[in-house]
Amino acid sequence: MTKSLFFRLMGAFALVIVLGYSIVYIIANQATANEFHFYMFRGQMVVTQDVANQLADYYRARKSWDGVESILLRDMPSSTGMRGGEMMNSAMMGTPHLWLADARGIIIAATDNSRRGQQAIASELASGTAIRVDGQTIGTLLTDASALNMTMDASSQDFLSQVNRSLLLAGLIATMVALVLGFILFRQITAPLDALTHATQKIAEGDLKARAVVRGEDEISRLGRSFNAMAENLDHSEIARRNMLADVAHELRNPLGVIQSHLEAMLDGVFPTTPEQIASLHDETLLLNRIIDDLRDLALADAGQLSLHRATTDLRSLIERTTESFQAQAAEHQITLRHDLMEDPLALNIDAQRIEQVLRNLISNALRYNSVGARVTTKLARVGNMARIEVTDTGSGIPADTAHRVFERFWRGDKSRALGGSGLGLAIAKQWVEAHGGQIGVTNEMGTGTTFWFTLPL
Repeated sequence: MTKSLFFRLMGAFALVIVLGYSIVYIIANQATANEFHFYMFRGQMVVTQDVANQLADYYRARKSWDGVESILLRDMPSSTGMRGGEMMNSAMMGTPHLWLADARGIIIAATDNSRRGQQAIASELASGTAIRVDGQTIGTLLTDASALNMTMDASSQDFLSQVNRSLLLAGLIATMVALVLGFILFRQITAPLDALTHATQKIAEGDLKARAVVRGEDEISRLGRSFNAMAENLDHSEIARRNMLADVAHELRNPLGVIQSHLEAMLDGVFPTTPEQIASLHDETLLLNRIIDDLRDLALADAGQLSLHRATTDLRSLIERTTESFQAQAAEHQITLRHDLMEDPLALNIDAQRIEQVLRNLISNALRYNSVGARVTTKLARVGNMARIEVTDTGSGIPADTAHRVFERFWRGDKSRALGGSGLGLAIAKQWVEAHGGQIGVTNEMGTGTTFWFTLPL
């Protein structure tokens, strides 16, 4: 379970949440403590200044500090126009020690009646709050810094405890919400991956029909579609492989069956051992050998190991020579065979034997599948940086629903196989043309004829 992507994502997500919350908690706690201390200090300074202002008003009203100690220890007389003792006590709350020093720095009054008559030290006077009347300093209000800090620390602890509890509660709620959202998000990520893994396992077990359920348009969905496309291609390849094995067995069985039956008949004395019978068996062995050679060429093409023996060749002369070699066969089938070639020679760096093999295949197919009176024309033209070779006939054409299959292995328009051929010629021709860097194709129109074409780079 610890190896599950879902649990690893959840664990990493939870760790990030905890680390992030811890950092926020520490920073927020420190910032709050600093701000609270500053707030308390500023509040105390306001309180001290307020007391100093009241004492200044007291001095201004009496022109002396006589009786001021009683004012610090009990209610301030209302006749002074100052606020009452209740307000004074409220102002001094949290400031337990206050001393009043006169202009000479001698302490003349205190909230706790201590240090009376003592000389205040210079640092205390410097940090104290000056009391001014008509622009003159008539005294200094001193505070007990240690008591002030103790008061602030106690208050801040209570406040920070409340803040910490609030932060912990908010962090707990945020963590729970984040984990729930993370659970939903990570399930949306891992569920398609689980389905893809399940489909992959079924493919590995041999079920090439297995497909992953794909929803959405994100990266995982695109991965699922790519997987399904791969599985589809594997399925088609497996079907093609099985069909090819069946076709290979069929093609090899025909000549072998003929050879076997003829030899058995000769052994039984049914057929005489004549040169004609031996020639017939020789033809079947040639057919068998040609099929094996074709299969070998296709295997080499699939492995990317087709070898070309290139040499500078006059393509015009090659086409003319190859076309003329079929004149006798064309006359036998009562088909007109001619060529329409450019006047100037066209030199290409090609494997002449393989290109002639391609051309022979196209011409022989045109003669085989056309009826008496048809015309077959070979053409050569220069199109841009390519040489284009065409073999056109005036036959009935290829049905539109099967024209795209003519370059498939073992596919033949003549299902009865009465016209011969192994169904490998066009597939091999395609491999040789593409090995030269060209393309091969067919244009077809029912009732008017078919044109097989291929191109070669100049």
